[in-house]
Amino acid sequence: MEEIIKYLGNFHPVVLHLPIGAFLFTFLLFASQKFLKSNFDPAVRLGLLFSFITSIITSIFGYILHLNGDYDIVLVDRHMWLAIATTVLIGFVLYLHKKQKAFNHILSSFVFATILLTITGHNGGSLTHGKDYLKLPEFQETVMIVSYDSVHVFNDVISPIIDTKCVKCHNMSKSKGGLMLASSSDILLGGENGQIIFANNSSKSKLYNYLNLPINDKMHMPPDGNSQLTENEKKLIMMWIDSGAKFEGYTEIADDTFSNEILNYLPVLSNVEAPSKKSLVKLLENNFRIERVSVESNFIDVKYIGKSFESKHLSFLLKIADNIQKMDLSNVDLSNINISKLLNFKNLKFLNLDNTKLEGNDFINLPKSLEFLIVNNNSLQPVDLISMSNTPLMKKVYAYNTLNDLNLRESLTNETNGKLYFGISLQDFSSLEGFPLEKPIIEANGIEINPNPIADINPSFNRILFVDSIEVKVNKAISDPTYRYTLDETEPDSISKIYNQSLIFTESGNFNVKAFKKGYRNSVTKSFYFDKIKANVNNYSLVSKNIDPYNNDILFDGQLGSLDFRDGKWNGTFHEEDKEKAKQQGRRENSGNLIVDFDLPKNKNVSEIAVSCMESINVGFILHPESISLFDISDGSEKLISFISIPKSKVDEPDSKRIFKLNLKQKNIQKVRLKIKSNRKLPKGHVAEGQPAWVFVDEIFLL
Repeated sequence: MEEIIKYLGNFHPVVLHLPIGAFLFTFLLFASQKFLKSNFDPAVRLGLLFSFITSIITSIFGYILHLNGDYDIVLVDRHMWLAIATTVLIGFVLYLHKKQKAFNHILSSFVFATILLTITGHNGGSLTHGKDYLKLPEFQETVMIVSYDSVHVFNDVISPIIDTKCVKCHNMSKSKGGLMLASSSDILLGGENGQIIFANNSSKSKLYNYLNLPINDKMHMPPDGNSQLTENEKKLIMMWIDSGAKFEGYTEIADDTFSNEILNYLPVLSNVEAPSKKSLVKLLENNFRIERVSVESNFIDVKYIGKSFESKHLSFLLKIADNIQKMDLSNVDLSNINISKLLNFKNLKFLNLDNTKLEGNDFINLPKSLEFLIVNNNSLQPVDLISMSNTPLMKKVYAYNTLNDLNLRESLTNETNGKLYFGISLQDFSSLEGFPLEKPIIEANGIEINPNPIADINPSFNRILFVDSIEVKVNKAISDPTYRYTLDETEPDSISKIYNQSLIFTESGNFNVKAFKKGYRNSVTKSFYFDKIKANVNNYSLVSKNIDPYNNDILFDGQLGSLDFRDGKWNGTFHEEDKEKAKQQGRRENSGNLIVDFDLPKNKNVSEIAVSCMESINVGFILHPESISLFDISDGSEKLISFISIPKSKVDEPDSKRIFKLNLKQKNIQKVRLKIKSNRKLPKGHVAEGQPAWVFVDEIFLL
């Protein structure tokens, strides 16, 4: 029950928007009655009731959340009491409206409640994002860095990375996991789970390790949905830790990897002046979002988030043109804007003009400083795209959905040495059929082929054995696609043979099938191989005992395993030096040899007995057998018929499968014994050098 209550607290950030939106909309309805001369009383009362109830729920969830979080006590107390006061005041407004008090009394209560709601929300935002989350970026009058002969690595590199990506959740106001990262002493102190950095050992340091966890791992930092560290920033943290994690002192810039990563991170040397506060405020007031590049730079990134872009907006940008390195004007109509003025943005490196209704001539006058340009979803000609990519500093031009001719796109990509990138548009994706069809399911003689994904990775290993004939059937999927197939190891395409009914094969071969249907993406190809053998073995007896979990009685099931010894199709054993332990395992002997007796079918002209084995020296500690012997035991005694010796592999041999064949020249043999000798030791240089190796056999068959 406690866990459920704690879980409910996590919904506070979700439900808190309900009373805010509902109350403000209700306020708007109430205030508009006077001007519209309409009666919205029922809607206003319903809105107030909804706001009051959701405020109570939000407050309860918030109280639960604060019990299980690391927040600044002063801030959280202030936020809590303000929230309670706001809830009570909303209830009071509901009471006044229900009692039909004077319009001005209710209006003043609405205004007071709105002010209180705003203050409460601001305090909540401070808890979540830090106290300065609404603060304008502060700029130095000029950038002080004039030389990179030496750098204070922690102050100039590591601290800015942590400030930008980590401190939002690990500060005085909010310290997740008891961890604060606002200062060097906080970093050294660590959190609830101890130290986060170990000098000279990044692999042991959580500060670095948590950055590299999968994005969906709950321990990944920063959490999914937050701004992630770049590869350059991750490398810098790793190298800083491995170089001693020094918080003081300067590092000389030299011709080494660490110095190069530092230089890639630090801003371009420039004495650009800080943008005026008046210009920044003007941009914010006109639907621009502003973000500072770094604390050591007076450069900024801007994105327009309004619906229509006018010449005045470009004029606002021009006032701080030298400060803008990244500009996003996507998804607005710029066809009536004088784009040639972009030439004034001398330091612009990244420009997003996706879906802006611009044409070729508009792109003639672009800043020469550009390194990345996005022109997706605009009407452009090949000559325009080549001209853009030929800009001296240009690294990549993204041009999705600009040209329809696939061959032309490939030609331009090659001509510009990969600078032009056309990718795949949503329209192309849809025409290639949005959702993929499921991989076909095949049955051979009633047995499903490789249902285990592990076994389906390399179908050439997973072969089906048959005697006279094999019937291959494709199970129809619910989506009812068309299945096309090939028999020559090639991938089926839209002109391959159509599968209509089960197929009968009497010789060894290969079957590949793929699903096709309009409106869907083609399925992945399903393949399998089938080999004809002389006869099945029906009567056999295992003299030795395999070891769990590889104690599978499947030596004669007609299916070969994959190169993964865990796929359930392998029999495994190894030498056990302790005879008592071998007895406890139910073994008749402790040698680790695999021994099986079986009857040979009559009138089948069997000339060879094949044994399929695998070797996985470093992963599975598995070696090929030392030797394989075949004995005639028809009269109860062992008479050697055939013998092969197998060379020992070296420690660096890759994983492999081999089929060893023993000749059977004598006729009229009724019963044989197969001894697969496995008491080998792992080779020199192996981590378990000298220890007994496993032997793995998936199938014994007759040829």
